[in-house]
Amino acid sequence: MASSRGVSPGGALLRTSRMFSLPPVIPPPPGNKLQMISERASATEAYPTHQVLTTFESSRSRGDWGLKRPLPLKSTTGTTYPMVKVKEMDSLEQITDFTSGTQHGLTLKKFQALNIPISTPSEISDPSRLFRPVQRSVFEADTDVTAFSTDEQIQEAEKRWKFSGPWLAGMTPGEFKDYLAKTVRPKRAEFRKFIQKKIAAQKTEAANRELQETAALRGDAVAETQEPFKPESITDDEVTEYLRRLRNDNQVLYDLVGQFLDLAPLKPPQAAEARQHSLMVNLRATDSPYGGRGPPITHPSAGISYLRTAAYLNNHPIYGPQKSHPPVQARVLKPRKGGLGNDAKIGVAGFVADGPLGTSHSNLRGNTVMDKFDPSIEGGAKLWVNVDKATVDSTGRVQLTVSDAKATDVLIAKELIGEAREPIFGSAPKRQEKIFKKIPMTAARLRGRYENSDSPSSPTMSGSSGYGLR
Repeated sequence: MASSRGVSPGGALLRTSRMFSLPPVIPPPPGNKLQMISERASATEAYPTHQVLTTFESSRSRGDWGLKRPLPLKSTTGTTYPMVKVKEMDSLEQITDFTSGTQHGLTLKKFQALNIPISTPSEISDPSRLFRPVQRSVFEADTDVTAFSTDEQIQEAEKRWKFSGPWLAGMTPGEFKDYLAKTVRPKRAEFRKFIQKKIAAQKTEAANRELQETAALRGDAVAETQEPFKPESITDDEVTEYLRRLRNDNQVLYDLVGQFLDLAPLKPPQAAEARQHSLMVNLRATDSPYGGRGPPITHPSAGISYLRTAAYLNNHPIYGPQKSHPPVQARVLKPRKGGLGNDAKIGVAGFVADGPLGTSHSNLRGNTVMDKFDPSIEGGAKLWVNVDKATVDSTGRVQLTVSDAKATDVLIAKELIGEAREPIFGSAPKRQEKIFKKIPMTAARLRGRYENSDSPSSPTMSGSSGYGLR
């Protein structure tokens, strides 16, 4: 009683209260309107749409999840990870409608264990991913901004990710017609006023330029400045004539319409598509990372990672600082010859990614793990990969770029979990077996090299003297 008296009435109410509200449900991922096959009802969504709740083990044993009423113990205590998603707090049957939330909760934990930041999509990276893609964090100070003034919206159009207008390339013909009829046409009068401001600004700039040239010819140190033209001084005939000239300049017309409607930037079509998009042939290329696929429907990080960079070193307790980050195991979901297409699909940290490309170890001829499905492997075929880049596309899906892990990194990773009992290249092709047999680098031999060095004068590990320390 003494402790409760020392707490304010509001604090005591919060201590004894339960959760009374949940965040609103996020709309589901937009599907492809042109696809004829619908997704399965049991398929995991691309991103969570409901808030995932968890509780302590002591509270879960009583059915206490901080909700209006306790949840049944039979369906909530049989799982390893206590995570639920509440669909409705009070349904028509006066019950709490909930389902398991481990599918997205565990995915978040797995991804955060990778310690990799979210980067902006790169349009200039090599499509074959043979070279390391250019990475730029979504949390850079000049891009992670949504509150822009009118002038800043125009200047920072190539860096922005949030626009009030739609991305025209992602609209169907019906949606585009509705957008023209309901949004664009009622703004004709506003657009003429917008053009009046542009003409007034151009007149003021031209007059100041002429005054500067005149002052330069006279040798004056300071030139006179023209009083800015007012938009009200621009007549309707001038606006009409200006609009007629814009019809012959696609780039200026597109820029003005995009500024007025705050449209997301578009990537110009390629040469093969020039005939279908003849009006966009002369448009200049955009530097926006969202010009090809459209801006994201959420924040570019999607809230899945708040890291800004991956510039850190992993320090091994025996081998010291490592050059690369620890590799992770990926499960082969679809081999190259196991279905439609020749691209392999692998699962990494709960996400589906394309298999490593190029002349990597997993793409050598004779690698049965990536070539065909083997049902005799317990738990499915797996391989070690490095996650090089993670991005969030325009539909909110996480896209991972992976590459084959180095043999030494794989050996060290296996040693940490107690699985390094075979040579590094145990699954190498036959044409390389002779080379690898000469160097059977097992975990025991690698560990013995560092622990029992035969020549103390030339240590195998770098010491403090190698870094200028005494």
